[in-house]
Amino acid sequence: MARLGSHANAPFAAAAAASHVWLLLLAAALLLLQPVAMVKQHDFKTCAQSGFCTRQRAYADLVDRAATENTTYSFVPSSLVLDEAAGRISAQLMGLEPTDVFTVNFHFLKNGVVRLLVDERDPLFPRYSGAATFGLNSAGDGLASISFAKDAVSKDEVRVRFGPNGAAGSPLPNVLTIRPNPFRFELAVNNVPAITFNERGYMLFEPHRKRDDINAVPRFAKKMTAPVPEPAAGDDPSSDAASNAAPADPNAGLDAATIELNNIKDRFASNMWEEDFGGKQDSKPRGPASIGVDISFPGSSNVYGLPEHASGFSLKTTRGEGAPYSEPYRLYNLDVFEYELDNPMALYGSIPFMISHKRASLLLQLSNYVPFGTKQTSAMSVDTHWMAESGVMDLFFFLGPTQADIFNAYTELTGRPTMPQLFSVAYHQCRWNYNNEEDVKSVDANFDAHDIPYDVLWLDIEHTDGKRYFTWDSTKFPTPEKMQDNLAAKKRKMVTIIDPHIKKDPNYHVSKQALDAGLFVKKPDGEAFDGWCWPGDSNWIDYTNPAAREFWASKFAFGEYKGSTRSLYTWNDMNEPSVFSGPEITMPKDCVHHEGAEHRDVHNIYGMLQHRSTFEGQLARSGNTDRPFVLSRAFFVGTQRYGAIWTGDNFARWDHLAASVPMLLSIGVSGVVFAGADVGGFFENPDAELLLRWYQIGSLQPFFRAHAHIDTKRREPWLFGEPYTRLIRDAVRRRYKLLPYIYTLFAEASRTGMPVMRPLVAEFADDEATFALDDQYLLGSALLIKPVTAKDQASVDVYLPKTSLWYNYETLGRVAPDAKGMFTLETPLDVVPVFLRGGSIVPRRDRVRRSSALTKADPYTLLVALDKDGSASGTLYVDDGSTYAFRDQGVYTFTTLTFKGGKLTAKTSRLPDLASTAAGSSTAVSASAPEIAALQSRVERVIVVGLSSEPKAITGAAGEVSFKVHRAASNTLVVTAKNPGVVMGLDWSIDFA
Repeated sequence: MARLGSHANAPFAAAAAASHVWLLLLAAALLLLQPVAMVKQHDFKTCAQSGFCTRQRAYADLVDRAATENTTYSFVPSSLVLDEAAGRISAQLMGLEPTDVFTVNFHFLKNGVVRLLVDERDPLFPRYSGAATFGLNSAGDGLASISFAKDAVSKDEVRVRFGPNGAAGSPLPNVLTIRPNPFRFELAVNNVPAITFNERGYMLFEPHRKRDDINAVPRFAKKMTAPVPEPAAGDDPSSDAASNAAPADPNAGLDAATIELNNIKDRFASNMWEEDFGGKQDSKPRGPASIGVDISFPGSSNVYGLPEHASGFSLKTTRGEGAPYSEPYRLYNLDVFEYELDNPMALYGSIPFMISHKRASLLLQLSNYVPFGTKQTSAMSVDTHWMAESGVMDLFFFLGPTQADIFNAYTELTGRPTMPQLFSVAYHQCRWNYNNEEDVKSVDANFDAHDIPYDVLWLDIEHTDGKRYFTWDSTKFPTPEKMQDNLAAKKRKMVTIIDPHIKKDPNYHVSKQALDAGLFVKKPDGEAFDGWCWPGDSNWIDYTNPAAREFWASKFAFGEYKGSTRSLYTWNDMNEPSVFSGPEITMPKDCVHHEGAEHRDVHNIYGMLQHRSTFEGQLARSGNTDRPFVLSRAFFVGTQRYGAIWTGDNFARWDHLAASVPMLLSIGVSGVVFAGADVGGFFENPDAELLLRWYQIGSLQPFFRAHAHIDTKRREPWLFGEPYTRLIRDAVRRRYKLLPYIYTLFAEASRTGMPVMRPLVAEFADDEATFALDDQYLLGSALLIKPVTAKDQASVDVYLPKTSLWYNYETLGRVAPDAKGMFTLETPLDVVPVFLRGGSIVPRRDRVRRSSALTKADPYTLLVALDKDGSASGTLYVDDGSTYAFRDQGVYTFTTLTFKGGKLTAKTSRLPDLASTAAGSSTAVSASAPEIAALQSRVERVIVVGLSSEPKAITGAAGEVSFKVHRAASNTLVVTAKNPGVVMGLDWSIDFA
């Protein structure tokens, strides 16, 4: 959401936008060409300022120096149990001290997923395990067990085979090999190693201890000292001279190597029981309880994921000589004001999911897991070191074999992306703030006057009564229902912001009710925690409490949220949570949540639970019929079940436009397929060219919203004059024409988890040139986009994989890359580098309307791009665009389009498992014929690109079809058949003889 930026009269304003997430992958800082205010680094911790990170890295340093006194984790003899039918292996694990015993459980799950759970056997305090409760999809069967087969069992090795289905007699391509002493394991696919665990010996699981425990500082961390010499004969140790002598040098008599080890051990022992940062103390009432382990990806040269960071798609090295970064990638949701690029520091969301180009992946299901880096040990291996401050060790390993298989298995486990309403996939207009109802009316009218379609107008915090959410400023917005109804008459919607901080005010009903019911997060003394945010003194709802989630959801009822209508939707911002007066601009870690959980345990879950509660409130207000739309800034594993996110408060700068691509790619491969970046940049004022180029690219990303800071100049699409108004109009209209294709991609994502916006490596996994490519991307499988990301950029060089044919999307001419797959395209202002992949069929609706809902009865254009064999395929999914009738009554059509042998064929079918694509699903029943018929629309045009010869005739169901032929660039044959007499939603064929 918005931040005050440079307002001198705004308390804590400079820290308001500081997001809470850090990962050690990128260490190089970009040199900016203009002086700007940037993130205040001193507001946020480095690894060296975080006790648990310091200890875990110190332990790894000691292991690397073989200085841990041979302490290892190993199985307790005779504790191993293999239950093949239940798909479980269990054992007890001896820790680094004789009194430390842990439980280890391997679970073999559907889709060939392996889950590892490690916990203390007899904990002093129960360790938090609720991240799995909230992050995993309890309604699905991704946690269903499969059997395995024993291959070899001895005291030195346990080897079992398992597969994606585990059925009797089926091939079992995957192998888990466990080595009990020291404890480590390897996962292999078809006998090729894919993942190793604890191969470097970095595993460190700190059990809860009392401060006076003899092992409070482990044996391996106790410093070495030189022998104390005997007093010389005649010396009196009690003499005044002896007592006044300077303290002995603790390193006296030690060699340099031992001194270095002692310094590392000093680092380990620091900040174990409390720590201070920025003048604020973390009391750590339960002491140190961190977890760390090394995990490697042999055979891989690139790994991806770990959002959110303003860095490259392929994660960078963070340790070792020549590493680009010296800090780890941090995962801790933070409101980072004016965040820097090419930096591994934490931002607004955290998903501890990593995928390798070799198509193996890893999910660490902990709310505060912090992967502190990747270390590339060779050209074809990546080592990673993962660290968390608290919780249990709960890991999921995905073995593919393809990236599509991993996306499917991951989202079956964590929940499928919710199917959005059609309007939410269209264009959104936002700024901080539209001033009043007249301003809203004027902006809406100007979109129509300039023939620019849009679907949603947004209101930021200034629309409320003194930052009291669920209220309206009665002077600026005296008739909110009428204002929404005026938009709804044009099939448009409104979104208002509702943040998790609640103004402390006994006369504010939300504040009073929540306080009386004990629903706020508490301080260690049991009183409601209070801090500073937009309203001033505020409290924060404890969304980990089921009663608090129910309370929050109830506030979206039309009778509770006065002035709301069915066309009003929600924006959850500042939900990292952002606390202007708190350490690192967030909540203190020793705050207390439901059932005694500390904030350090649930921090990264917090925003996702607000997102969930808002989603459930919108669902309930419609009687579980309408699909909610909720945008959140903070996110976690499972966020995709509840709606969209955006990349936060970016700058109106070319480098931030470029950075949006790798950021969105990382988010998309981590399950959150509905994401975007603020078009035009939130901070500062874009010039006309930058704004245009951002619209051109933003219109081809999953979530398409323009947004701006309150201090920026107005920048609605018509304010820059020609040719910019025309070209921005063209970009927005391009989005609307492609809505049938994009909506079909979202339907695919809701069934399979396949990203809408895809890295090229997801489609061309064997093409090494795609492994680290992150300045271009695919929208679905059919469209390749290469953004223009520099001022006055005359051309772009784009990589076009040679296994496919490619056409210029606008001209339809075939493009011919060079021997290395590179192609140069000139880029005057009216050119958007979009390429159509041969073998694709893209459905469009080309008629111009004011909003997406008004296109529902419009005819289709089918764009058919042939591959080297003269074939192509595609799909079209259609439903009512707003309700769950597709799921509950089967009211949808799904059509597979195939061009082969000169014939275009449409075949309708029913999709499996739609009842699992949204929360609150129910048993589907058959749709009636009229309901299905209402979704059908005729085809007005078929454009076939790349035929080898002109057809003599084109024949549809009603006879011959008129057509025209022309030659595009590179002598590409383009045939356009008009009004072929066929209807999408029915079966048919057209012959191009």
